Amino acid sequence: MNFFKIFTAIFIVTSSVVFAHSGVKDKNVKERMMLMKKMADNTKIIGHMLKGKTSFDANEAKLALERLSSLSLKTPKVFEVNATDPKSEAKPTIWDEFNEFTKLSEDLAATSAVLAVSIDTIEVLRPALKQISSGCKACHSRYRE
Repeated sequence: MNFFKIFTAIFIVTSSVVFAHSGVKDKNVKERMMLMKKMADNTKIIGHMLKGKTSFDANEAKLALERLSSLSLKTPKVFEVNATDPKSEAKPTIWDEFNEFTKLSEDLAATSAVLAVSIDTIEVLRPALKQISSGCKACHSRYRE
C-alpha cells in the first residue's frame, strides 16, 4: 500500500468521525466516537509529518504513538456497553466477538508502544504508519460500517 492510499484512508476515517459526531444522542456512542477521533487526530500528526505539512519532530511522533497506544487500550472499555445510535458505525459483530475485538485493540496498543520507542528519523516513520494503518484497518474492516 503506498503512502497516498494510507493518507487517503486516514483522511476518510478522520472526516467521517468528525461528521458522525453531530446529532449523536447516546452518551456511550458519543464516548466511543470521541475516543476514535482522538486516535485519528494522533494518526494525522504522523501523516502530516510524512506529507511535509508539518516538519518532522521525533518527540511529537513518539508522543502521538504513545497516545495511540494508550487510546487503543481504552477502546474495549468504551465498547463494553452495547449501545446504539443511528449515527453509530459500530457493527453488532463487536459484541459477538468481543474477545477478538479486544485482542485487535491490544495488538494495536502494543505495536504503537514498540514503534514509539524506535522513532528517531522520518525514514522510520513511514513504515511505522503502515503498521499502525494495518492495525486500524484490521479492526475497521471487520467491526465498522
